[in-house]
Amino acid sequence: MGDCKVLRAAVFAGLMLLWAGAAQADFKAGQRAWDAGRHAQAVTQWQAAAKANDARAMLALGLAYAKGLGVPQDYIEAHKWFNLAAGRGNARAVAERDALEFEMTVQERAAARKLARAWRPGRKRPATGKAAKKPAPAKKAAKRKPVPAKKAAKRKPAEARQSRQTAEQKRLDLQWPAGKQFQDCDFCPQMVVVPAGRFTMGGESAGPRHRVTIARRFAVSKYEITFAQWDACVKAGGCGEHRAGDRNWGRGQRPAIYVSWRDARSYVRWLQKFLGQPYRLLSEAEWEYAARAGTRSAYPWGAAAGRNRANCKGCGSRLGGRKSAKVGAFPANAFGLHDMHGNVREWVADCWHASYRGAPADGSAWTEGANCKKRVLRGGSWSEIPWDIRSASRRAGRWKDRNSKSGFRVALTLEP
Repeated sequence: MGDCKVLRAAVFAGLMLLWAGAAQADFKAGQRAWDAGRHAQAVTQWQAAAKANDARAMLALGLAYAKGLGVPQDYIEAHKWFNLAAGRGNARAVAERDALEFEMTVQERAAARKLARAWRPGRKRPATGKAAKKPAPAKKAAKRKPVPAKKAAKRKPAEARQSRQTAEQKRLDLQWPAGKQFQDCDFCPQMVVVPAGRFTMGGESAGPRHRVTIARRFAVSKYEITFAQWDACVKAGGCGEHRAGDRNWGRGQRPAIYVSWRDARSYVRWLQKFLGQPYRLLSEAEWEYAARAGTRSAYPWGAAAGRNRANCKGCGSRLGGRKSAKVGAFPANAFGLHDMHGNVREWVADCWHASYRGAPADGSAWTEGANCKKRVLRGGSWSEIPWDIRSASRRAGRWKDRNSKSGFRVALTLEP
C-alpha cells in the first residue's frame, strides 16, 4: 500500500514538472513573438502559460492589455492580470497595478477585482487515485425557448448592423494591425500603425490631467521628417520651395530643422496632393498617446531619463547639447516610434492653450478659443534638459518661427 502511494506521488510530481515546463516554453515563445512584433501571437502564448499559473505571463498579459498591443486596450483586463500576477508574488505587477488604478474609475477597479477573484487556471492539475477514474458528469444542454416571430423580426436590422460592424472591424484588423509598417513611396515617410486606446493626458507641469479616448487607429511616421524627405518636397515644387538650413550638420537622414509650423503644414499638404491620402500633423493628444505608448511614467522607459536613451542635454548621449542626431539612433518605444523624446521638438496641429481646461476628450486637435499664431511643440530637443523631454512636456512656438531645435513628424488617418 505504501509503495502505491509513493508511486502515485512520483507520477504526480513528474506531471507537475511537465506542466511547469510547458508553461515556461509558452512564456518564452510569447516573448520571442513580442520582440519580433507579432503581438497577437505573443498574447496567445502568454494566455496558455497563464492558464498554468505562470506569474510572468500574467504580468505580460497585463502590459499587453494596458498598451492595446495584440489585443484591444482594456484597463479592466489589464488590472485583472496585474492583480493575479501580484497575488503570485510578482513585485512589478504590484507596481503596475497600483499605477493603473489612478487611471481607472471606482467601478472599473471593482469589476477588475471581481474578474480576478473569479479566474481559475485553465489546465487542471492531474487527477490521482480514484478521482482519476471517475468521468466528469456531462452537462446538460440548456433548453432555449423559441423566439417569437415578431421579436425576431424586430431584432434583424440591429443584428445585421452589428454583423456589418463586426465584419468591418475584422477587415480593418487584418488590413491595419497595430505595429504594421508601410511606406507609400520611396521618398515618403515610413509609417507605423498605432492602435486605438485611451490614456490620461498631462503631468506635473501640464494640467489638469484628463482622460482622452483615441477611438480609431491611425498611422504615425516612424521617424521625424528628414532632410531627404523635405528636400524631395522642395525639388517637386512643394513646401514653398523653402530650402531649410542645416547649420552644416549634414542633411540626408538628419531631422529637418529650420521649419516653422506653417512649413510643416505645407509639407503635409504637398503629401496629400501627391499621394491622394489624408496625411496631416498629429493632434497634441495623439502625439502624447503615441509617445507614451501605453506607459504612465515620465518617460516611456521609466521614471528617470537614464543614459543614452534620447538626444538631449544631460541624457548621456554623444551629441546631447551639441546638435541633432540622425533619426533612429535611439531605441523605439512600444509602438515602434523613434525619437519621440529629444533630438528636435515636434510641431503638432493644436493652437496654444496654457491649460488643458476645456480640452477635447476625443483626441482631436484643439484649434478653438485661443490665439492660433502660437502653436504647440512637443518632445523637447537636443539642447534641452531631461525635464523638458518628458512625455507630458509642452511649449509654445510662434507659427512662423524657424530654428535649429524644431522639426515635425506626420500622421495618416486610416479610419474615417
